[in-house]
Amino acid sequence: MLPCSVTLNIPFQTEKQAVIAKRSLEPDPILKANELAVEYIAEDSSLICKFTGVNDRALRVAISSVIDNLKTVVECMDEFER
Repeated sequence: MLPCSVTLNIPFQTEKQAVIAKRSLEPDPILKANELAVEYIAEDSSLICKFTGVNDRALRVAISSVIDNLKTVVECMDEFER
């Protein structure tokens, strides 16, 4: 088990949006799988992102990357829902 962990709970307006976000983020490979793991769970209208890593730096880099990708996913959902 990796020693450091962080869980983010990201609310969406609908359950469908949370599922779309989960499915969009899952294919992105973790570059250093021996140092970091990410689990995505769509629960009701929330996306739960569970990060575990070898240290706080690995977590920070992973969280930053996921948030950047999530921003793009949300922007795309906004465009397609118009």
